[in-house]
Amino acid sequence: MPPLPRLTVEAIEDLAKQLRYAPRHALLRDLERTEQLALDVDPEQNYPEDFVVFRVTGYRPDKSGDTMIMGQALLGELAALAEHLSAAAKIPIDAVPGSLSPDELCSRWNVSRKTLERYRKRGLLSRRVVGPSGRPRVVFTREAVRAFEARETEILNQASTFTRLDDDTRNKVIELARAEANTGKSLNQAALCVSEVIGRGHETVRQILRKHDQESDEPIFEESGPLTDKQRKFAYRAWRRSIEPGDIAERLGKPRPAVQRVTADERANVLRRLLPAIRDGLDSSPDEIGVETKFAREGIGQEGPTALADLLALSRAVTVMPAIEEKARAKAYVALRARAAGAIVELPQHGVHSPDVDRIETDLRWAARIKAELVRSQLPNLLRTIESRLGHEAEAVGATKLRAMLGALMKASCVAIDRHHPSTGGRIAAPVLLSADRAMREMMNRLAIKPMSQAQPGRARRVIGTGERVSDFTMRICTWQLDVEPDIRLRRGLEFIEPAHAELLRLRFGFAPTEAGRPLTLAELAHRMDSRPLHVARSERAAIRNALAAVRASRDTMGS
Repeated sequence: MPPLPRLTVEAIEDLAKQLRYAPRHALLRDLERTEQLALDVDPEQNYPEDFVVFRVTGYRPDKSGDTMIMGQALLGELAALAEHLSAAAKIPIDAVPGSLSPDELCSRWNVSRKTLERYRKRGLLSRRVVGPSGRPRVVFTREAVRAFEARETEILNQASTFTRLDDDTRNKVIELARAEANTGKSLNQAALCVSEVIGRGHETVRQILRKHDQESDEPIFEESGPLTDKQRKFAYRAWRRSIEPGDIAERLGKPRPAVQRVTADERANVLRRLLPAIRDGLDSSPDEIGVETKFAREGIGQEGPTALADLLALSRAVTVMPAIEEKARAKAYVALRARAAGAIVELPQHGVHSPDVDRIETDLRWAARIKAELVRSQLPNLLRTIESRLGHEAEAVGATKLRAMLGALMKASCVAIDRHHPSTGGRIAAPVLLSADRAMREMMNRLAIKPMSQAQPGRARRVIGTGERVSDFTMRICTWQLDVEPDIRLRRGLEFIEPAHAELLRLRFGFAPTEAGRPLTLAELAHRMDSRPLHVARSERAAIRNALAAVRASRDTMGS
């Protein structure tokens, strides 16, 4: 005897758990009410959960919710609940006279046991009773059978006229499929063509061909099955390195479309993993007006200094961002994150459309470019926090400690900006200064640095040399950048490749200066270049490979 059917609606599952310990007379009463409710349900209507509980038990829940259940889904839940209740009541089979066994009902409707199980999920009521030997069995009452026949007449008529393919038809399917395979069609494409010829379902033909190829020593199609988890990860890593999809497919021995589908699915999985970080601090719905302001496009995409001395000089030279500009950029940053988060939630689990993923990734790059300018505007505040806590110029602590301090304060300021709500008013400086001061105190304790009033006097002033390097802060201010941005070395390689390729990459990733002023999707870039997205994607991959190769070559030349 199979296990009891699973209940999927939380309210009905809780109800079944509460009722299974009820007295037998109460279980029989609730069973009758459940079966009567199933007769009254319209598959096309929706029903409140508290209404269902009331119809089954006669009691209204203390808390009335607004959760609705679709009628068709409710029928399946009620059929499962009826079986749970009858099993708990331990009804003897003699108490259900005239009932039909599963085999008898299959014979009556000319269907298989598997089809009968599908009907039970569509609301065919059954009871689990106790047979003469004491073992449980499933039966169907005459009333339940007649009710299902009246409600699902069309489905039962189709099932009763269904005929299985005989051996001659199966052989014809294989012959036709072999001819289609010789023209280069895949198994799925061939199944579609053959199904139109013989007048049977596409899936029926596809399963026949798959079974033939699995059991035959001479399979018709070179189908190697779905990609394994290891192959999926390999395909994604290769895509991240701008390797051509055809080369990836050849390496894995899979069709190119399969590799492209898997890559899109893996990109979507990465975005789902990043969703909590993208949502962190969001408290409003997308504001499309905020995205369309000029401050969301103008003056963004500039790189950050890669020398510590230059970063300090920039921190002392940056002027205060006007309040109207700061608020507009903060609103655009929030809007882009919210739009990306909403789009991620809507992505299907499988069969993701690549342009949909590209739109999300582009929005996240755009958001990072805007945030970089907000962080840049706070560099003077970070430097002042360091120097006020130290009691002297920042350079005095040395390059190693200063790098650690700047990194910690910049991380704290990024969190403060993420959680800043531009709709409530107020400047970003206030939360940034609070977070930076807290981070600075922690760094001084960790590095055992004392303020100047407690330090030994008379030490020579240190100077930060030009060889002290730092990472470009604009490429590491958002949690998601590691997964949606190109190789961090790409920007350095733009000067070594041909101008057309360099401009393509600037437009694609929003590296200033560009006319677009923001990152572009492949579709937007193709429209701008009057080309096709497929061709632009191929040019993008080639440009990335050339730029990175140029960076490696220049590094090797300097090393030699």
